[in-house]
This record gives sequence, C-alpha cells and structure tokens, in this order.
Amino acid sequence: MTTARQHHTRNTRFRTLLAAAITTAVAAVTIGCTKENKAAPPPPSPTASPSPSADPQAAEKTALLGVYRAFWDASVKAYSTGSMKNTGIESVGADKAYAKVQATQIYYRDNGFVMTGAPNLSPQVTALDSAAEPPKAIISDCIDSTSYIQVEKQSGKPVETMDKNRRHVATYTALKIGGAWQIRDFDIARDQLC
Repeated sequence: MTTARQHHTRNTRFRTLLAAAITTAVAAVTIGCTKENKAAPPPPSPTASPSPSADPQAAEKTALLGVYRAFWDASVKAYSTGSMKNTGIESVGADKAYAKVQATQIYYRDNGFVMTGAPNLSPQVTALDSAAEPPKAIISDCIDSTSYIQVEKQSGKPVETMDKNRRHVATYTALKIGGAWQIRDFDIARDQLC
C-alpha cells in the first residue's frame, strides 16, 4: 500500500518530469521555428582587395580630356562671340594655344565673321609622361567641323572657304603646371584628312 508521503513524492517527480518535458518540447519547437523563419547568415566573405586598373594613368587621361573639351568649349565661345572675355579659356589654355585662338578670333571679328554650331570631337590621349618636369601629354583628335560653320555676323550667310574637307587631324600639347593641366599648343593639319 502507498502512503500519502510516497504518493506526494511520486506526484512531485511526475510534475517535475512533465515540466522538464514541456520545457524541452517548447525549446525544441521554438528553436525549430527560429531556424525555419530565419535564413542562415551567409558565410563570411574574404576581404576583397581592389583590382588594379587596366590603365594606371586612366585618371590623368580623364582629367586631360576634360581640360581639352573645356578648351574647345572656350574656343567655340570666343569664335561665336568675337571676344575672348568670359570664355574661361585662361584656366585651360596658355602660351601658343591661347595666342592661336586669340589670333583666329581677331581675324573673324575684323572680317565680320563668327562661327556657328560646334565641331564633333573624338580625342584620345596618345602620349602621357607623368615623370617629365613638368608632366607632358599629347592629345590627338579627328575634328569634324561639318556642323561648325563660318558665317557673316550681320547676315548669317555662310562664308565660302577654300577648305572643302570638314575632317582634319589635330594634335594638342598639354602641360601640367601647378597641379593643373593646360593646353599649351596645337596644330591642325589641314593636309591630313581623317
């Protein structure tokens, strides 16, 4: 026969076991749900080192081409307005390049001409010597002036020119002075077509 004390001990053990079983089941279900609801974290990726640029001078070339286009924008403005003022050419052009644009602008102004439209440019940096003092670069271009027309300022009538070809090879020299590139000289080869 079971005494009251033994019965109480069995009930306590049963309750303890039942509580442990329920706790274990709840923990298992909770962990199972957590694993199902949450995606496993991705494995750590190795630290990627930056890949070397195919051209170590790419940034300098990009800067050079930006200066070249700014030089042309300033030149176009000078040729279309008849003035070097407010063109911004001083910051991107100097020496012979500046003098040549100025001489052309004066020629147009004195003859009552202006340029309309804009040339189509396709420049490439064909030489870059960053170790030179000062650093030096050559930009080559095939300038297409099909849509860049000389006209009489008063009438807007196109001016007949001797040069019927509208695409010419051009070479521009740039120097880096005080940390900034400038176009310093250029040659447009009227006899070299492209």
